[in-house]
Amino acid sequence: MSNKGYKEIISAAVNDSDIFLSDIPEIDLYIDQIISLIEDKYKDNKRSPKDKLLTKTMINNYSKEGIIKPIKGKKYSRAHIIQMLMIYSMKNTLTIKEIKEVFDSGNFDKDSLIKCYVDFIEDKSKIREMTKEMVTSFMEEADIDLEEDSDKLFALLGITAMSSYMKNIAQRIVDEYCMEGK
Repeated sequence: MSNKGYKEIISAAVNDSDIFLSDIPEIDLYIDQIISLIEDKYKDNKRSPKDKLLTKTMINNYSKEGIIKPIKGKKYSRAHIIQMLMIYSMKNTLTIKEIKEVFDSGNFDKDSLIKCYVDFIEDKSKIREMTKEMVTSFMEEADIDLEEDSDKLFALLGITAMSSYMKNIAQRIVDEYCMEGK
């Protein structure tokens, strides 16, 4: 990989798939249908083909923990699916307890969940570009050559520090604005 090979890595890393509102049926779905939808639409987001993005156990745990609103019968509504997609987006950074606090901290009805999700998906391309710019700027200013072991380690330390700072910011927002009894 050339000295600038990291640009391809950065582009590939932020080029994940999205599930648009139009991809989510307006009819209620069974758990297996939801898993199929997410596995199909997010298949390119997997690090390994063996990875499971969503399982019955995860969905049942989200329901049991009260993270997603109670279901009627055995089918999940569009709002439930949107909540699952939001959980999927946050769970690599926030704990399930923190995500629950986020949902519990507001009055999120079906319409507000849908609006928030649509707004997020619309702005996600901007977030991708800002992330690419930030990481590329770091790599260029540090003159990283991934062929060099010390540069590779330095790059990983810098990028994981950025990730840690972003996680800390997200957690502080939860602590300041979403925690009960603040």
